[in-house]
Amino acid sequence: MFATAWAELSRLWRFGIENGLYADHILNKLNHIRRYVENYANKLKIEYELYSLPGVDPRVKVRFKDERGSEVAHINIRWEGESLRAVFNGVREKAERLASILSAFGAGAEAKKSGEYWYVQLTTDSITAIRRKEWLEAVKALVEELHKRGVINEEQRDRLLADINAGPNVVEIASVEMSVRQKIRGKSKTLEVVYKPRSPTAFNAAVKALKDAGFVEGVHFTAKKPEGGEEGHVRLKLPAGLWRLVELRRQGVDWADKALRRLEEIAKARGFSNLLEEYLRPAMEAETVDPRGLVVEDAEKGIRAVIRDVRVVREGGRPRVVVEYEVNGETNSFSFIWSVTTGGKVMAQVWLNDERALVLTALLADKAIRGKKGHMTLYAKHLFALARFKGVGWQLLRWYAEVMRESAEL
Repeated sequence: MFATAWAELSRLWRFGIENGLYADHILNKLNHIRRYVENYANKLKIEYELYSLPGVDPRVKVRFKDERGSEVAHINIRWEGESLRAVFNGVREKAERLASILSAFGAGAEAKKSGEYWYVQLTTDSITAIRRKEWLEAVKALVEELHKRGVINEEQRDRLLADINAGPNVVEIASVEMSVRQKIRGKSKTLEVVYKPRSPTAFNAAVKALKDAGFVEGVHFTAKKPEGGEEGHVRLKLPAGLWRLVELRRQGVDWADKALRRLEEIAKARGFSNLLEEYLRPAMEAETVDPRGLVVEDAEKGIRAVIRDVRVVREGGRPRVVVEYEVNGETNSFSFIWSVTTGGKVMAQVWLNDERALVLTALLADKAIRGKKGHMTLYAKHLFALARFKGVGWQLLRWYAEVMRESAEL
């Protein structure tokens, strides 16, 4: 019953996703059933046994047992010369039951017929997609035994263990499974978060899902439909797409929180945590500080200023930042408007005196401003510093995302 229900559910689920039926009441019911099945699978106990006989390559047999300790399915994991492969061959009922369990664990397995028998198989990527501790221990035990027996060398062992620890580089964003990788060109490092649809239908469904979640095409993602044999893509724009995820998490959206946590896991395991943090920082810090009441002083010049307000006013589509402060009981203010050059540089011009320079030094956390007079140019790093302030941050970041090109100016 479990296997049959899951197989049918999987077919209906894929149909709903590919045809954009996200709000359909039937898909909502399927989602409820899916969670129920996954909860059932998570209660299964996983045990393994390592076989390493002379003259035969090592293998590990993984067994799935119910709460009574009875085996409900099993699969063997072996080394196939270049990669790991998990394989089961048997009758249809057992194959479908196993595929159900593996799919519930995130491996996306299918039971297929070959001759008189049915089989289920997983490649290395699918094997590492299962994040149950006991499963990963079984796979690691096999890898270590393969190295001990001389079947694989040290480099292969380390690569496999790194892949096992990292898991698949896939994150689900608004029901769209996107791959994540670091791209290095010379001294430049960037991230790529992309989904490559196999059909126009899958492409349309992915675009619809992102738009329904509030992602704006051209601002938060770019898209190219697969046509005429040419590969398509749905690519998150950075940093704007990641900022949108942070904004959704702030609004209490559960899948956005899960997506960000998964991104952090992938980045940590694959060695680009610093790069991800650099992209995320402006949004993570956005509107976390209330500037009102902040006191700044310059004892040498006898200036003591209290910041009363920092706000944004839109003028012709551009954000003007207005700063109000009080000195000796008198309220003063100044402002500056942000713009973007044809070359894609974000900047603002501000005229400074001693008081304004002191206030901006505190607001922008930039000591180089202190003591400056006359005209000064502010850049993107200063905009991000201002984004920390309540009532200001998201307005500035949204504008920045709208005007910036695909490459991030961080």
